[in-house]
Amino acid sequence: MTQDILEELMELIISFNSKKGIEAVAVTSRGGVNLASSVPPKTSPDTLAAMSSALQNAADILTEHVNYSSAERVVIECERSKIVIVSAGLKALLVVLASENTALGPLFVDINALAHQVEELLAGC
Repeated sequence: MTQDILEELMELIISFNSKKGIEAVAVTSRGGVNLASSVPPKTSPDTLAAMSSALQNAADILTEHVNYSSAERVVIECERSKIVIVSAGLKALLVVLASENTALGPLFVDINALAHQVEELLAGC
């Protein structure tokens, strides 16, 4: 991945992270390697990447077993936050941490748009 692509990826992430209710954004490889992220100081982007990849892979296996398709997204609702993991094409995952009072519907729309941008950016890699 070139430095230009990494810089563009960080611009997308920082822009998205500035939205109201968004606390962290990360782009990871499907294998769980952090590619680019904007996370709070106490959050390890490498751990976030690895665990998000494991969750998405588990969800894909489960949904293929029962529905014969892949999972669209993984959503974890916590007491004070929500974590959403979505595919950003064949090469990456997008992970977003949002505050507890963020509405999921509009969040999904915004996340899907960002995931599409990330997919297009990484298509040339």
